[in-house]
Amino acid sequence: MSAGRPGEPGAAEEVAVPYPTVRTCPFDPPAEFAGLRARPGLPRTRALEDGRPWLVTRYEDAKAVLAGPDFSARLDTPGFPLFSPSDVQQRDDRVESLIRSDDPDHLTRRRRLTRHFTVKRVHAMRDRIQWVIDSTLDDLLAAEPPADLIGLVARPIPSRVICLLLGVPYADHAFFQQAAARALAGDADPADVRIALRELGDYLDALVREKTRASDDDVLSQLIRDFLEPGALDRAELVNIAMTLLVAGFETTGNMIGLGTALFLQHPEQRDLFLAGDETLQANAVEELLRHLSVAQHPRQLAVRREVTVAGCALQPGDGVLISLPSANRDPAAFDDPDTFDIRRPARGHLAFSHGTHQCLGQALARLELLLTFRALFTRVPTLRLVDDPERFDLKTHSRIHGFNTLHVGW
Repeated sequence: MSAGRPGEPGAAEEVAVPYPTVRTCPFDPPAEFAGLRARPGLPRTRALEDGRPWLVTRYEDAKAVLAGPDFSARLDTPGFPLFSPSDVQQRDDRVESLIRSDDPDHLTRRRRLTRHFTVKRVHAMRDRIQWVIDSTLDDLLAAEPPADLIGLVARPIPSRVICLLLGVPYADHAFFQQAAARALAGDADPADVRIALRELGDYLDALVREKTRASDDDVLSQLIRDFLEPGALDRAELVNIAMTLLVAGFETTGNMIGLGTALFLQHPEQRDLFLAGDETLQANAVEELLRHLSVAQHPRQLAVRREVTVAGCALQPGDGVLISLPSANRDPAAFDDPDTFDIRRPARGHLAFSHGTHQCLGQALARLELLLTFRALFTRVPTLRLVDDPERFDLKTHSRIHGFNTLHVGW
């Protein structure tokens, strides 16, 4: 494929991006990506405001872009590919956030949080996380089957854990889950997104004010003592950090629990292998679930800061780039037989948590929650089965994070 510029002879072919089209299969990315991966070079596609970003679908190209210093995650960078109304709203409102910042500012912000999400710190919470899982499964088993796994298990477990870690009252979970869903809707009106974010911000601002008068040991209280009170953070930035951690802490893991359960139930030989395996195999199974499902269906968005060549294409400052993590994780050049779900495959190098400086801060927490949840769920409910017809699964539509709205199970 030529690396020509738009409108020039031999310019890169323009394609339609499957997103925001709904993922019709719960477990696989849109089939169009397989064809795009097989083409040389990079295609271009369309974003909002007449943007024509490059589209990255292959594993090695995705890693190179995500780790490259020539790309910007800032919404206000020229050429940044706006892909949903919420992007427009955040850019116009000049919303600053951890995920929409560049190094060195991004690293400064991230280092304030890193110690709270290390593997050592997360595993110190293992007993408390296990208690949350066990008590949540008690609620499932107390329900009359068929029951909604999403409402009774997939949402409550990560919500309770992140509330415990941050110091957010779980009694308020219905409010912040609903507000987060409105903010993450890819097809929402910008005004609705703005209202949802303001409601979340007002709630967390009030919580921060309350915590300044207490002496708790949760993450928000520690951030107040370490950074807010000495003046290293202002209140607005702390509230934004709290919002990012809260929403990221339950939304992605909750969707992984729902999708992962359904995937295991449709592959009982993999579930049985998981249950019979040691913790090393079970931990690898979590990696394979993350690779195979890749719930971040909204493309990773970046803008080109300096001229750079990717896949033989010359990208210029002012160009936008979209990266499909689900497609990269199904690249046969990176994973043998990538469309097969096999918990024995070496899957650790997947990009479900992204790559480079913006790699997910809470990945150790997510991994442990998923490991303990699937182990406890299939051990305590060995006869668990799907009730919903797989042809009519209640999938989320136009959301940045792929998953089920509901998933009914029996036992």
